[in-house]
Amino acid sequence: MRPLSLAFGALLIGAVVASAQQAGSPASSKIGYPTVAAALDGLRAKSGAKVAVQSGWTVIEEPSIMTMWSFTPAGHPAHPAAIRRVIAQKGDDIFVEMEALCEAAKSACEKLLTEFRELNEQMRASLNPKRSR
Repeated sequence: MRPLSLAFGALLIGAVVASAQQAGSPASSKIGYPTVAAALDGLRAKSGAKVAVQSGWTVIEEPSIMTMWSFTPAGHPAHPAAIRRVIAQKGDDIFVEMEALCEAAKSACEKLLTEFRELNEQMRASLNPKRSR
């Protein structure tokens, strides 16, 4: 089995478990911030966070807690949206747990998560080759 550190390196590809929230329920945000803007500001100020821009997406890595954040670029149909992904190990399987806060139209948010889920399955198969047979 691959170590979790290798799995974290692959985190940009996607996730396995996902849930999205629409604007209007910020108090119950599962990402830990009430809005996408608050998440971005809070994470940029967080000690140890590594911020990068990749193809217009703002990506923030918190290596100490195996967490990667992705924020949609301004022109993206699902903007503003924040996706938090955490590497987890359950038995011999490596999983990526994902939560999202999307403040765009419901259809754009659903499409964004569908795209991530498709990539997630590819990543899961590569991290758990015995399970994909």
